[in-house]
Amino acid sequence: MNKLSLTLAALAASGLCSAAKAGLFSDKFEMLVVAERAADAPEASGTIAAALVDGGYIEAGDPIAGENPPSAASVRQELQDALGQRGFSVGAGTPAVVITYHWGVLRADRTQIHPPYGINSNMDARIRLVSTQQDTDEVENHIIGRKGGGGQVNDASTPVILIGQLETDLENARKPRFFVVVSAYDYPIAAGSSQPKLLWRAKLSAQETSGDMSEVIPALIASGAPYFGKTLPETKIVETTLMKSVTPASSEPNGPQSALASGDPATPAITNVVKEEHAQFSGTDGVKGL
Repeated sequence: MNKLSLTLAALAASGLCSAAKAGLFSDKFEMLVVAERAADAPEASGTIAAALVDGGYIEAGDPIAGENPPSAASVRQELQDALGQRGFSVGAGTPAVVITYHWGVLRADRTQIHPPYGINSNMDARIRLVSTQQDTDEVENHIIGRKGGGGQVNDASTPVILIGQLETDLENARKPRFFVVVSAYDYPIAAGSSQPKLLWRAKLSAQETSGDMSEVIPALIASGAPYFGKTLPETKIVETTLMKSVTPASSEPNGPQSALASGDPATPAITNVVKEEHAQFSGTDGVKGL
């Protein structure tokens, strides 16, 4: 009998084998929540009509085979159900807000050039995913400052060393993560402006080792719903449970799916916003600090 068999036999005899197995194969995982709301965003009450725009699936950074993403149709349905719990009614009359969403996996990209005086877009995306805007600015000011680069954010400090939440943010940014980012824009302003106004954004993520993507993404959406439209002072850790999609997988491609009619006056503006979001969240939008 080999050492592994002897160990398992000893665990079984002591009644610890099932506990050890449960620890190895737990369906619990930790979700990071970043929720921010614009200071001047109007308070809403009652049912809010919303248009829902899928920015598309993202798999960014070093490629790893074997991911099993849920279908775009199931993600859309899960998000629509979650928004319904928060008082948003998708497709009901003229929308008061446009809600965009992006989802997928973000890893370090070792093929991107590391600029000597700045931060490449992949690193920027990873820091932003797990940090509030204020913390992002301070972490990136720290990195750029140490490199002797320019372009720091003047409204944020430039710490010599990172401690506390800032240190945690940078450590979280180094780990590959599944994610969902949900953003809400003011529809009336968007209809008459080339730059829609961001009302709130929720960034939900978990380490890639948390489980199968097809079960992590639905769990992020369901457990993250209470934070839609809210503001948290810093990144929050929430323990949640893997879950199956509410709708079965389909052959629908994981591409952008818009709820806006082609003739809607906000379509060009929102289309531009979604493209900008996709580039930012996937880490393909340039270099900061040069």
